[in-house]
Amino acid sequence: MKGTLNLRFDKATIEAAKIYAARENTSISEIVETYLKKLVAINKREKYQSDNLIGILKKYKEMSDEEIRSIYLKEKHHA
Repeated sequence: MKGTLNLRFDKATIEAAKIYAARENTSISEIVETYLKKLVAINKREKYQSDNLIGILKKYKEMSDEEIRSIYLKEKHHA
């Protein structure tokens, strides 16, 4: 289901967007919707990756470099 979103831009931007949309055989609404979908997808991916890394690194937060190195070597040689 589609909804309505009212946006305000300066007149020069609106005119440039109209020309661009006509040249690309699309609408300003479609351009804005596509841009927002990409923006949301990028933010979701970055957030997911960041959360994932934070979860992985949390267990090493209180360890010294030597302790982390020791764990790494044990896992490497026992795998």
